[in-house]
Amino acid sequence: MLSSVACGVDLRKVTGTLFLSLSLIQALGQTGPEPQHTLEKPSPEAPYTLRVTTREVVIELAARNRENQPVTDLKETDLEIFEIPKHSQKLLRKITSFHIVDPSVEEAHPDTLSGGFQIKLGGGCAIATTFHYRLAFQPSSEGWKSGYHEIVVATTRQHVTLSYRHRYYVGEIDLPAKPRIHKGSFDDIALQRAACYHSETPPSIALNARLIQTAPTDPLRYSLIIQPDSLAFASLSDQAHRVQLDYGACTFDAQGKALSYLHNSAERILTPEEDAHIRAVGFANLIDLPRANNPALVRFVVRDRETGNLGSIDVVTTLATPVELTKAQRESPKHSEPTPTKNSDINPVDDNVSYFGSIIPKPNSMCGDVYELPEGTRMLPSSFWEMDAVGAVYTDSLNQPYQFVAKGLPGVTSRPEWFAIDYHGVFWIKTPGEYRFLLTADDGAKLYIDDRLLIDEDGVHSPLRGGHSIQLAAGRHTIHVPYFQETVHVALFLQIKPPNEELFKVFDVRDFPLLPSQ
Repeated sequence: MLSSVACGVDLRKVTGTLFLSLSLIQALGQTGPEPQHTLEKPSPEAPYTLRVTTREVVIELAARNRENQPVTDLKETDLEIFEIPKHSQKLLRKITSFHIVDPSVEEAHPDTLSGGFQIKLGGGCAIATTFHYRLAFQPSSEGWKSGYHEIVVATTRQHVTLSYRHRYYVGEIDLPAKPRIHKGSFDDIALQRAACYHSETPPSIALNARLIQTAPTDPLRYSLIIQPDSLAFASLSDQAHRVQLDYGACTFDAQGKALSYLHNSAERILTPEEDAHIRAVGFANLIDLPRANNPALVRFVVRDRETGNLGSIDVVTTLATPVELTKAQRESPKHSEPTPTKNSDINPVDDNVSYFGSIIPKPNSMCGDVYELPEGTRMLPSSFWEMDAVGAVYTDSLNQPYQFVAKGLPGVTSRPEWFAIDYHGVFWIKTPGEYRFLLTADDGAKLYIDDRLLIDEDGVHSPLRGGHSIQLAAGRHTIHVPYFQETVHVALFLQIKPPNEELFKVFDVRDFPLLPSQ
């Protein structure tokens, strides 16, 4: 019997029944779909590793000077990478590749040329807009064992600060002495939470997935493949060639709200021929999902029952429909010098709609990496690059009214408090001149334009409004807004007044698009 669970904010609440059809296919002669760029969901304690392939670790690294401006002229000889073994001195490792990534002149995508095993975690929003370096090294045999591994990157250049993830994770490679015990029911909160929010452990099974075109009256059909180099993390190496996998799928609407959770399992003994073929092209499945509620995105999670290793991938079904702001929302009365505001100056709203953004990717939008913070956090983290994102949200504007919140960010975290969003975006100026920005936030937030700090409202406080003007030349500019929420109330509202205009309006990247000539 195949079953599913209607999925709202409370994952334990069952409100309906849907149908999931899963079938194992041999796919002889099939090479599999092209890899899809996805946003994976690690835990906040997880390390950051862009990928591990052919026993190679790749690290994204940002460098800043004393003025917090990007350092763009580092060379490979300026950097050193060390492993930090648990029971011995640090080991110097050779840098096997060195690459400068400048998003202003190229698209900053992770290296996907290799077919090796990959660990993809959050932080993609910052990577896509921030000048940085991509380094790779080959770990020692100790650094390829299951578990967490510490690394240190140092520079011989003075007055340069490096920001990067200090740990990476390798899933269980050797089968445990005793099989792991999982619940016999699919009411497994860990698997469901991984599908509808994010995984509590870093994913170590690399997946490919794509939507297969079918008739409008047929179920949604997906091809889901465990990549060949991840089979060591899916316990397909025992003598019995046994497959024991749990599958979870969470569907989301165009606003990123969870619609339903579906689940099934695959248990099978493979023939030697099937085993050999799977090791060449990967372990393939066809998964049918009902078209109920027209999901815009599906997150698939695969868990190996013996090792507990996970894989996760997001597949977009339809493009998100932009939420257009009304004229009243986009424009506000003319302001003089901004002053701090009281709670009564901002109109609270009663609905639970989140204006922070949606998990549905939107081209040319602002992208915000989401982080879960330790309880008691009083300031913005000094560097998000040294933390792990649990997901990302996309939005055209920052238009979160002041309101009480009792729910988290749909599809990312169930926390209504102690979270942060690090927004990054690009906008283009057609008319040069003086632009004035207003930022209202509860709690801490900052505004950077072209890596220059314009407004600083850090700390825990009621809604504050601050403003600053800046001269902007015609052309490409970057915007960076880090924000964190402590408890109870939220607010994040960014406005702009272009030159020769009297009214402030909500800052919306769609008002500053890339010009055709550019």
